[in-house]
Amino acid sequence: MAKASKSTGTMVMRDGVNIFYMDLYPEVEKGRIVIAHGLGEHSGRYLAIAELLADLGLAVRIMDHRGHGQSDGKRGHVESFADYVTDLRLIVEGFRGGLATGQKMFLLGHSMGGLRSTYFGIKFPELLDGLVVSSPGLGLVIKVPAYKSLMANMLSNIMPGTVLDNEIDTSKLSHDKDVVKSYGEDPLVHSKVSARWYMELLSAIKIVNSLCSEFKLPILMQIAGDDYLSSSQSSKEFFRRLSTEDKTMHLYDDYYHEVYNETKDRREVAFKDLKSWIAERL
Repeated sequence: MAKASKSTGTMVMRDGVNIFYMDLYPEVEKGRIVIAHGLGEHSGRYLAIAELLADLGLAVRIMDHRGHGQSDGKRGHVESFADYVTDLRLIVEGFRGGLATGQKMFLLGHSMGGLRSTYFGIKFPELLDGLVVSSPGLGLVIKVPAYKSLMANMLSNIMPGTVLDNEIDTSKLSHDKDVVKSYGEDPLVHSKVSARWYMELLSAIKIVNSLCSEFKLPILMQIAGDDYLSSSQSSKEFFRRLSTEDKTMHLYDDYYHEVYNETKDRREVAFKDLKSWIAERL
């Protein structure tokens, strides 16, 4: 298939924040998809998956969340998790405006982007025809000591922008050492989270899990079984409680967090599962 054409742009959010995005367009378009990345990363890390989706005939838009990549905002900080969801809504609405009659709109979210995307799917199901999440942040593996949580709660109220290290062990992102090395050397990747961000994250996890029964969209969940960041057990429990009729889960037992950036043999399995699910619903 011919190589997809690429372009970049920015969209101004309601509070004046500029959000950067990258688009890929196939020669023959069959539908559209927006990709929402995870904590500390950016759109450029999703080119391989975007090109794969473009090969299926999907136009792809990858956004940099506020405080990430080439978008505005303090690194790792957000006043409210609702800001992420509102930004996502404007991006999705803007992109779906180009849909032809009968074409479908999808959303794919990874890690914290998976949490945001699931929240979005619950709140705005009319804007989507299906959701894909990989290693979604529906629960945390790392148990934060009580004193740290108490401190974050206090700082969130009096100094919300106070920034701390996210303490992510990058060696547990992928078994592919080149991926880990590239992540560590990427100037657009950061390891910052603010006190407010952390408290908003905990609140969002609680809200999304409480609203599980309200999720009605077709959904594909691709879960890393050996995940040191997002809780695979939380994802499995969320899937079990889903009442939507069209739900699919693939559990990859020996994968680390980034299922699409794993070693070649592993990621090809994840890619195959993703392509099959999308192709069946176009």
